[in-house]
Amino acid sequence: MFKYYLLLFVVFGMALFYVYTKDPCNQQARKDFLGEHPDFVILDSGASEGSPETVRCHVSYREPGNEQVYQDTLVYRDMGRGWQFHKVLEARRELQPR
Repeated sequence: MFKYYLLLFVVFGMALFYVYTKDPCNQQARKDFLGEHPDFVILDSGASEGSPETVRCHVSYREPGNEQVYQDTLVYRDMGRGWQFHKVLEARRELQPR
């Protein structure tokens, strides 16, 4: 019985790893955002809406020396060889009051 639980655990872990690596909001959006704003601190990132062709990534961040939390919404497209940045849908939306 133990080996079935172990197998279930391994399969579940592989599925989570696959989802994490195929989601552009976990890696690509963070990398692209920090490439443009290397001094900013990313607090969170994740997808809200998507399809097999496009996905909206929300990146929450703080600017250096500012406690205000902002969020940008970035759109990524699947170009067949991977996800690529398409456009900024919304920039610098305040998430919490100063």
